[in-house]
Amino acid sequence: MVSLKQLAWACLFAVCSFSCKTSNDNNTITYDDLIKEFKTLGIATGNLLVYKNGQIVHQSANGLRSIDPLDSLDVRSQFRLASVSKQFTGMSIMKLKESGKLDYDQKVNSILSDFPYDNISVRHLLHHVSGLEDYERMMHEHWQSNDTTGTETIGNTKIMKLFYERNPKLRFAPGEKYEYSNTGYLVLASIVEKISDQHLREFLKENIFDPIGMNNTVLYSYQVAPDPTMPNRVFGYNTALNQVDFIANDYHLVNDVRGDGGIYSTVEDLFKWNMALVNNTIISKEYLDEAFTSGVLNNGEETGYGFGLQLNSDSSKKEVFHSGGWVGFRTFLLNDLETKSGLVLLTNSNNENFFDILNGATNILTNKPVKLPKRALHKEMAQKIIGENIESGIDHYHAKKLDTVTYNISEDAINVLGYQLLGNDHLEEALKIFELNVKEHSNSANTYDSYGDALLAKGDSLKALNNFKKCYQMDSTLTYAKDKAEKLEAALK
Repeated sequence: MVSLKQLAWACLFAVCSFSCKTSNDNNTITYDDLIKEFKTLGIATGNLLVYKNGQIVHQSANGLRSIDPLDSLDVRSQFRLASVSKQFTGMSIMKLKESGKLDYDQKVNSILSDFPYDNISVRHLLHHVSGLEDYERMMHEHWQSNDTTGTETIGNTKIMKLFYERNPKLRFAPGEKYEYSNTGYLVLASIVEKISDQHLREFLKENIFDPIGMNNTVLYSYQVAPDPTMPNRVFGYNTALNQVDFIANDYHLVNDVRGDGGIYSTVEDLFKWNMALVNNTIISKEYLDEAFTSGVLNNGEETGYGFGLQLNSDSSKKEVFHSGGWVGFRTFLLNDLETKSGLVLLTNSNNENFFDILNGATNILTNKPVKLPKRALHKEMAQKIIGENIESGIDHYHAKKLDTVTYNISEDAINVLGYQLLGNDHLEEALKIFELNVKEHSNSANTYDSYGDALLAKGDSLKALNNFKKCYQMDSTLTYAKDKAEKLEAALK
């Protein structure tokens, strides 16, 4: 389950791509100009590599590799790829298919004898149409740990054991709908290991990384502390609400899961990978063509997802891409298979400006108008709230809210600030920020739901209930508010 703090970051991550201003000179802005603009605003752009016609045209590193000790990124820095790792799991399955050791339509339980479902195929897993329960949800509900250090990490073996024990009901019949599934790629990793009789780490190194010279790429066996055997490893972090301090954001209980994530790499190694795909050097074109073909539901509808890669919905473009997000990391790969052009963007600061950076670099690559970021009013408010008081933060909002040229001023950003305050135990301040948002955006149903969350955290159940009800009455599609109201009403009775 996502915490309020995580939810706050996720919400802003989703809206920030609309918080830009257009450059005054779209025809001459360069990648260096773009990076400079972000640096001026104190925004770390991470590591960016752009290539065109098979040649690197830009490579930069901007940010911190580690906050303890403080150390800067360079182009050799190895980032956690998060879900960008899935394409390597997909390729591992393809290599087994190439060697005649499995079929895509083979049932999973013919390979993994304890697998409790007899109607799920390997192809279902590859295309995210299996209906498997999310393992993070299952772990949250059923995992019991005796760890007192807060550093325990678990991987596939323990998760699969729990999965077999719980035997959760499928969310839907295989092939009936598309639902992005980390569990499916965890199971694919188990399939690779079962058939090859190798740990996925060794299989990847032997069959993918070494053959194309990805010498700085590894499926990492996670440890919390710095690892002397991996000096270029990047650590995830956040910026504190005071906009000065840094907070580690690298650890998670399931950091050792493989198949859906766990690979660390560099921008140069990922450029080599993209080139191996466009040049058919890792596997033949016949196999890649199938990997770059959309999955199809039982009703014939296409999913837009191939084997570990998203496909461009514009049929005139042969582009594949994938994003990733885990703890502090946000990552993205774009690969135009026809023009041999694309980019790699790797960040580690839970970057809420991630899409601003990505869109800017992509637009330069494709000769489109480039947008530059605005200042984040909610960050300046947070700095004043933490450094001074809540009144100072709200006064700053009112002083700047009409300056939409300079600032990103939105309901969503203010809402995120409220959840950040709530998640950092600043309850009274959070209440006042949510109340401000309700007053400023009284016609927005969601502001009442958020205000209700804070009221409930304070213990004002009746007022929270009224806000949940008002949210749902204003917008009947916001069923989460209805669910909260019904549960709270039943509890009060």
